[in-house]
Amino acid sequence: MKHKLLPMPARPLLKDRLQQRATIAALNLANIDNRSIAIFTETHPTTVARWICRVEEGKPLTDIQRSGRPRRFSTSDRLMTIAVYCQQCPPLPGVHRWSLRDAQKYFKEHFEFLGGPISHATIHRILLEHALRPHRRKYYLQITDPDFFPKMEHVIGLYSNPPQNLYCFDECTCIQALKRLSPTLPPAADQPALEDFDYRRNGTTDLLAFLNPATGQVYGQCAENHNRHTLCEVFSGHVRMHPTDAVIHYIMDNLSAHYHDDFCRTVAELSSVAYSPLKTGTERRQWLQSTDKRIVVHFVPFHASWLNMVEIWFGILKGKCLRYDQFSSVDHLRECIIAFIDTWNEFYAHPFNWSYTGEGLHEKAVRRFCRLLSIETDQMDVKFLTSQLLLMSNLAKKYLNLIPQADWLHLIHVATEKEDYISHIVESDTRPRGNIKTREAYDRFLEIVINHTEPLAKAA
Repeated sequence: MKHKLLPMPARPLLKDRLQQRATIAALNLANIDNRSIAIFTETHPTTVARWICRVEEGKPLTDIQRSGRPRRFSTSDRLMTIAVYCQQCPPLPGVHRWSLRDAQKYFKEHFEFLGGPISHATIHRILLEHALRPHRRKYYLQITDPDFFPKMEHVIGLYSNPPQNLYCFDECTCIQALKRLSPTLPPAADQPALEDFDYRRNGTTDLLAFLNPATGQVYGQCAENHNRHTLCEVFSGHVRMHPTDAVIHYIMDNLSAHYHDDFCRTVAELSSVAYSPLKTGTERRQWLQSTDKRIVVHFVPFHASWLNMVEIWFGILKGKCLRYDQFSSVDHLRECIIAFIDTWNEFYAHPFNWSYTGEGLHEKAVRRFCRLLSIETDQMDVKFLTSQLLLMSNLAKKYLNLIPQADWLHLIHVATEKEDYISHIVESDTRPRGNIKTREAYDRFLEIVINHTEPLAKAA
């Protein structure tokens, strides 16, 4: 019988190997046996014994210089490769990012950088060896709601001590009814199932869902849209499933339909209370959150839908139902979604326990704002800057004791150093009312954060 050789694991980077060897030495000093050390560090016992001997002989943890061809590119050449690849855009109109072969061709045509050509594989290897990798990108979500932390604490408090009828509500929009144009091939030995990349769109549907965190039960309806009329209809149906005297709490995001005047009228009618039209969204949200009626709506912070637990269930829906099926029509898609909700409620439903407390998020917001100011980029939007200035002012008022003093002092230093940069953005705001709001936010920031040292002294 022939045995198939397993692929060799990728060799760890130099810094990871040094960390691994240091761990072996530390565990040996703690009198841990070699086999346990091998299991903990995911190495072979022979490797553990070899490095323990090296340490006992007083030799370094770095690799011994080996024979072979010396490096073709010096340290300065390697740094130049990184600098050109990471800090210079390709000299082609409309192209803003290199590929490895683009860079290979560029270095071949410009001998002044390295004195000769370099392969794309060598460029890739050099980039992997360097700690900073600006050629890689990843999305992040910056806090933009000045009142983020009080709102977050309120929502987390609801999860920690939930009222009797608490529901997380949201819409999962534009779910596509996709059908592959050719049949999926079943998996063969050591081969995955083969799914054709081409598909036909047979329409979309929206799902409006209510999750009960205490039980995990879900109530959902599919609809053609998620406008305020549809919201009021579906919301009314869910409320009427409860006794007429039951107090019901809903957690929602800040979609405009969730605090539209029509939705407020619906809540008032279902709560049997009077409602007078309110002009602004802030006033309507405050009215919806008031506790003097039987239906209370709790809003998560702006751009923080991740605090709504129904988003977790949407991910489960996509993973268990939508990702691996094909839908010949919108009706077929809706039938499958409703069938999954029924299956979930019967077999899968379980209490959803929220454990995140927001620890460390206050200082992270300060550090990230410092970085954004330090790079002095022209991408800084005036509305975004306004929200950050208000957020920092609110942190100084209520949460300064949760932020390390070094981080706060660094913020003061950077903001003082970048005063001209901030002032230029503030002056560039051409919105009549927006400009006033931006100036007020900056003046408040200067008063509370930069010029007022009393909160910092109390925190110390």
